Amino acid sequence: MSEKILSVSGVTKEYDNAQVLKGLSLELFSDEIFCLIGPNGAGKTTLAKIIMGLEKQDSGTVSFFNGKTAREVRGQIAIVPQQNSFYSDFTVEQNLNFFGALYGLEKSDLENNVSALLDWLSLKKFADRKARNLSGGYKRLLNIACSLIHGPEIIFMDEPTVGLDPNMRQIIWKKINDLKKSGKAILLTTHYMDEAQELSDRVAMMIGGEIIVEGNPHELIRRHGGEKIMTLQLDKPPSQKIRDSLSKALSGSRVKSIGSFLIISFMQKHSIEKISAMVEWLVAQGYSIVKSSIKEPELEDVFFNITGESMVTGERVEQ
Repeated sequence: MSEKILSVSGVTKEYDNAQVLKGLSLELFSDEIFCLIGPNGAGKTTLAKIIMGLEKQDSGTVSFFNGKTAREVRGQIAIVPQQNSFYSDFTVEQNLNFFGALYGLEKSDLENNVSALLDWLSLKKFADRKARNLSGGYKRLLNIACSLIHGPEIIFMDEPTVGLDPNMRQIIWKKINDLKKSGKAILLTTHYMDEAQELSDRVAMMIGGEIIVEGNPHELIRRHGGEKIMTLQLDKPPSQKIRDSLSKALSGSRVKSIGSFLIISFMQKHSIEKISAMVEWLVAQGYSIVKSSIKEPELEDVFFNITGESMVTGERVEQ
């Protein structure tokens, strides 16, 4: 059974008479990945700093393990910052030994942890290479290794894959999942919706210092994601009669055509069996399907449907 690791209740924070956090509450459990997502200025970084004890809230409480402060559990917390936090002129192994010594690890524990991290993060072959000479992706892996050298139970990761190529993003996603499987509690911020959707057990969408919705990403998509969009390329333009028949069969859907392309926006209540029957009916009416695709709703759609704003641009979109 998962253990409650973190409890945040009614936290507020104000800067220069502007309220950055507005009575915000959340919980984090062991073997869980909890993701904070939101546009710049939403309050994610301020909240994270307060949780980690790097900044003081104006009101509200933050407690770990049912009552302990961040200071009391400092040895169990790791912060993996977005910016590199190691020494460029040290080798990979020297960096790990240095940060391990800062945490006061015994020699045998330090040796074991260094060896394990080098293996797990595929850094062993670079152990004697200066950090400045690593590629961007391996620098990010070293950043993670330096933060985890003391074996923390609670890990905060700030934008862990920003600026990385798709292959390295996948590698880091796997490492984050490894941490979860080992029982760690992970709180991360990201502006990549696909990352939040792929990794998170729960997400909290923030805007203007408040959490506007929280839950399992797939459940949020089911409840707030809106429409699926099917695009069918036919061998000839569909007639008005065909479009009307489809609209009637898929009540509440929108059907339009552009040339030989038939575009159907339908709610998720319509089962895939019903959509398949519709395609079979089209073929029976004398049409051939040249190509088809379905765009499933995503977390970006959830954010837009709730706020009316684009997560990418932060701009409100008129509907």
